[in-house]
Amino acid sequence: MMNDLFDIRRFGLYARKEFRENWKVYALFAVGIVVMQLVFIYLLCKPLENKFYYNQLKGYDLNPFAGLFNSAVIATWISGSYAYSYFSSSSKTFSSLTLPVSPLERFCFAWLLTIPLSLIITAILWRVTWLFTTPFVLSTFPKVSIVMDYSKAFRNVVQTSLAIGVFGISGAFMLGSLVFRKYSFFKTLAIGLGAILLLYAFQQNVLTAILPNADRVETYPYPGFIYASVRTISKLHIQFGSTLELPYLIWWVWCLPVILWVATYLKIKEKEV
Repeated sequence: MMNDLFDIRRFGLYARKEFRENWKVYALFAVGIVVMQLVFIYLLCKPLENKFYYNQLKGYDLNPFAGLFNSAVIATWISGSYAYSYFSSSSKTFSSLTLPVSPLERFCFAWLLTIPLSLIITAILWRVTWLFTTPFVLSTFPKVSIVMDYSKAFRNVVQTSLAIGVFGISGAFMLGSLVFRKYSFFKTLAIGLGAILLLYAFQQNVLTAILPNADRVETYPYPGFIYASVRTISKLHIQFGSTLELPYLIWWVWCLPVILWVATYLKIKEKEV
């Protein structure tokens, strides 16, 4: 029974076949990651092109991890949105007829590509890109300092909502790749933005209802972050915020991804029937 559900040898053969048949797609993905890194480096250096602003500076610190974090999230979204090609490719080639795989093996392969492998590839290409571009940046802008503080970066990952983008939202893109056959990335993105807007409107209405003395209420729409700015009729201004409180952390980083992954697996089994 376990052999029918998951066999490590069969899974290894399946993964090798997929990499061999789709290596051009993976190479294009790597090129896209490098392009993303170059775009983020350009955006980081963009303010320094203003000579008047640059001349006033005594020093300027560049945060290279900004490009890593943003491209890591985008990479998992793109990988997840094309996961259906991994699920369905086994029925497209003659070799698949001699190598039947279980739905769990298809899911595990797509999950590995979506999260661990895409993150590892992104991190490696990020480091290589900065290795080659750092001399050019420093020669162009001598006042710039580039510090690779990995311990601080790790703390920032834990304290920010990056994990939500990697785990929760990438799970939504994986499920969307099965629900939407064409343009799954854009359709899932549109639905996700719509859900965030509904959450934002809900927060606004709830806070306005429980704060009858409020003249103006503003909240932060991004999931996983609680922020509110309230101005009362008497002109009293109150601000409070909290990032990834325990209930939010449990829901967005642990519960929601697992729910989406289970739904993805069940959808694969449904398509297998």
